[in-house]
Amino acid sequence: MPPDRIRLIVADDEALAREIVRDYAARCGDVSIVHECISVTTLAAALEHGGANAAMLDIRMPGGDLFDVLDDIAQRQPLPALVFATAYDRYAVRAFELNAVDYLVKPFTQSRFAETVERLREYQRRGTPPDGVPRLLRDLGRRPDRLLVPEGRRIVPVAVSAIGWIQAEGDYARIHAVDKSYLVYRTLNELEARLDPAEFLRVHRSAIVRLDQILEVEPAGSGRYRVTLKRGGALTVSRGRAQALKQLIL
Repeated sequence: MPPDRIRLIVADDEALAREIVRDYAARCGDVSIVHECISVTTLAAALEHGGANAAMLDIRMPGGDLFDVLDDIAQRQPLPALVFATAYDRYAVRAFELNAVDYLVKPFTQSRFAETVERLREYQRRGTPPDGVPRLLRDLGRRPDRLLVPEGRRIVPVAVSAIGWIQAEGDYARIHAVDKSYLVYRTLNELEARLDPAEFLRVHRSAIVRLDQILEVEPAGSGRYRVTLKRGGALTVSRGRAQALKQLIL
């Protein structure tokens, strides 16, 4: 194969999705699919085998956490250029901001696929090292270093270490970080799953607090506690969460 040919891994557990990509790739001329994967496990094997310079990945597949696998392999060998193709558009802004080669939201057209191929070609021509991949893994992985949040018409990064507490607002969550707050379309359950339990505690069904931001803890009656935060404000710890708080800081 010519060295500039795109040798693509397609990872998707849906047969129809793989078939569509196969058809689109055949129309491009210089794209060869070298591996088709139906799970995170088979993707890991394909990446370790090598031979690909690009990979189009669905984010949610059986067999494990995609980002854990990518992170593990990246420690041992270079990853190919990554393109995400998924129905979960919630990750799109993060991927673009972190310089992923491209992000396709299903269903996508032949012309949109062709745009992605052109981006991959440009990526190869520049020979740019994939330094955005480790950052992408950190933000999309299980324990992110930062969160990308909307601020007006912009998307800005907020370091997880800067977060003081998070409160639920219906289907949204408000992240309080230093002197600003950000409203994000995430549930508290989603955010709790991604934050390190050694650093954050769900003190109530509607609040998560960063442990090192607790200034004072005092009983609030009926088995509950009241925590005062270093940056101001106080939160009530529910009876169901009180024991977890005591085990961590008392």
